[in-house]
Amino acid sequence: MFRITAAVAFATFALAAASQSAGANPQPKSGFEPRIYADTNGGATSVPIGWHIFCQEHSVECHAPTHGAQRATLTEQSWKTLIEIDQLVNQNIAGISDEDHYHIRAKGIANWWTYPDDGMGNCNDYAILKKRLLIEAGWPSSALFLTVVLDHHNEGHLVLMARTDRGDLILDNMEDKVLLWYQTGYTFLKRQSGDNPDTWLSFSDAVKNLDKVAALSSATTQQP
Repeated sequence: MFRITAAVAFATFALAAASQSAGANPQPKSGFEPRIYADTNGGATSVPIGWHIFCQEHSVECHAPTHGAQRATLTEQSWKTLIEIDQLVNQNIAGISDEDHYHIRAKGIANWWTYPDDGMGNCNDYAILKKRLLIEAGWPSSALFLTVVLDHHNEGHLVLMARTDRGDLILDNMEDKVLLWYQTGYTFLKRQSGDNPDTWLSFSDAVKNLDKVAALSSATTQQP
């Protein structure tokens, strides 16, 4: 049953992405259509403190330059792997805050990223585990980026971005589906570089201010 569902989901997603890239999708009423890739501004930015602490324990994973395609080809098999791992982690890791889990304030730690080896973790731990499992399943590490966003409550949140030939896909512990980046409704702040996971890049102003850009485009389109 899952194989059939995955195949149908992939076919639906592939058709939608292909139509968009070919310009065949019906335009929204506002006339605004986001790009399927979330552009960065090309400049390095600050490294999240959680990543810095994580790298003290996992230096090999953090500082080694990555090699391979920075845009994975999304086949039916790779799509199936993507959603299987996303669902596996989401369904088997129990959500818990760092404070409740590790009592980080008493230890003077602002944010703690680690693998959820005890079956519990927060958004950071979900994203880190998904990245490791996808790499082990054959996905290129150079196309997988830990990504810092502001969620629907304007709070910091970590997701995993998978850059594919169909667009930037988001794996999120708060969402059952794998979505294109702009479908999440999040504000995108920064992500890892595909060349080096220890380098972080800021998203472009157009990506950070997607709602404002869309609203401006809508207002311009609706003018007589």
